[in-house]
Amino acid sequence: MENDLVFEEHEFSLFEEPADFRPPTPPPTSQEFVRESEFVEAGTPVVLEVQLVGKHSLWGHWLWNAGRSMAHYIDRNKSVVKGKNVLELGAAAAVPSLTAALNGAKRVVITDYPDLDLLKALRVSAEKNVGTQLQSGAVKIVGYLWGEDATDVLGALDEGERFDLIILADLVFNHNQHRQLLTSVQRMLAPNGIVLCSFSHHVPKRAPQDLAFFELAQTPRFDFEVEHLFNEKWKPMFPNDTGDLEKRSTVYFYSLKFRPQ
Repeated sequence: MENDLVFEEHEFSLFEEPADFRPPTPPPTSQEFVRESEFVEAGTPVVLEVQLVGKHSLWGHWLWNAGRSMAHYIDRNKSVVKGKNVLELGAAAAVPSLTAALNGAKRVVITDYPDLDLLKALRVSAEKNVGTQLQSGAVKIVGYLWGEDATDVLGALDEGERFDLIILADLVFNHNQHRQLLTSVQRMLAPNGIVLCSFSHHVPKRAPQDLAFFELAQTPRFDFEVEHLFNEKWKPMFPNDTGDLEKRSTVYFYSLKFRPQ
């Protein structure tokens, strides 16, 4: 005799979550990024309005100091992007990408984790701030998982091209993704290209793990030259957090280049 259980349809309701069991996902938010007016070219906006997801496990719902600082750097040093192919990995608010597009980059590819909400927010921000470049194809948005095949990202460029500049703004806190991130950079950076990396030590006691990214970059597996460029002071992202306030308030800038052969 078989001992199969048979449920009536109404009995499945026992396994349903109540409507209010999980809190609803917060709606998207808008934030403003104010460029330094003395470095803004005529005809381009001083204030960029960006859309952010309401909340995300990958912290894409914040406009990070390192992203703001990177955008200011691009405005002050326009030659680093003008006429260049530019890629931003883990873009979130993407203010460095938007600033690169406004400063005459040939092509800007904005990438983040392939999540529909993240990519939708990026598209909204691009439409608001660089709509003309988005329509022309000079700005493209691509979902991309670090370390994976880069065909779709490189497909945004002309055949055979790589990126002259790759932007990494506040990504090194993803300690278990350092190898994947460097693998992507190695695959997509042009031979004479440069990587600009900005970050803060949000958890100061984990600063050695943050900096391990640059140690790994210099190993024979990746063979990058690493240079510490400068530091910039900001208000801390999370004032009430614990740990060295000086470190939490600082944005550190590094560059990576392929070592000459």
